[in-house]
Amino acid sequence: MFSRVVDMKRNIKTVFNKNNKRKITCLTSYSYNYTKIIDDLVDVILVGDSMGMVLYGLENTRTISDEMMIHHARAVKKAAKNSLVFFDLPYSSRFDENDIVKRVKYILRKTNCDGVKIEGNSELANVIKKLKKVNIPVMVHLGLQPQKFSSSKKFKIFGRGKRDFDKITKDALILENSGAIAILLEGIITKISKVITNLSNIPTIGIGASEFCDGQILVSEDMLGLFTEYHPKFVKKYSNLSRDIQIAVKKYVKEVNTKRFPNKKFRYD
Repeated sequence: MFSRVVDMKRNIKTVFNKNNKRKITCLTSYSYNYTKIIDDLVDVILVGDSMGMVLYGLENTRTISDEMMIHHARAVKKAAKNSLVFFDLPYSSRFDENDIVKRVKYILRKTNCDGVKIEGNSELANVIKKLKKVNIPVMVHLGLQPQKFSSSKKFKIFGRGKRDFDKITKDALILENSGAIAILLEGIITKISKVITNLSNIPTIGIGASEFCDGQILVSEDMLGLFTEYHPKFVKKYSNLSRDIQIAVKKYVKEVNTKRFPNKKFRYD
């Protein structure tokens, strides 16, 4: 029988300790109710800009605004009592170090999240240094960076070419030395994830980056079988909730039409 194991409140140093024997577990959430369900089961809950495609049916993650992120992150953080909560810094068409720092501070102030995940390469070095000075934990995101694509159909695997391989490895070390607390590696070949994990003194979190990373993250709707429009190779479905929901809704519709619901049990006399 499934038993729920409640951990003590996680903290940054404990979760992102490279020497932990246990893998770091992460899932996405965008809502209060779902967060309540998974809160004490995973180490980190990410309020991902993947909500653009998953919740809003958009072609990419770029249209998620800072205010949209604040609304969702605030709800998730309110529900999370044990897991750490990180948020994705939404896409911006221009790169400005001071603006990035300002936006991160603003979202954190509005949501009280535990940290931020930022997509980008070595150009983020000074941003991370500035955020570290004010004690804001940063998880960097290398490899496949969805914010760079106008559609998920254009996503590709990174690290196959030597130039690509060398750049990702170099960027990882630069961002680590700048003060990042973890590196999320997405959509990269196994060889490069192994190299970065072995070279780095901070944990690697993989999504489509092999089992050799120090932790793993998936979009909840993907692994639960709720999001049906896009399924990358690296997603394992641990459930088929789309089917279960359809079965439940069909039963509800049938009972309403046959007048089996509601009945005396579900009414006030």
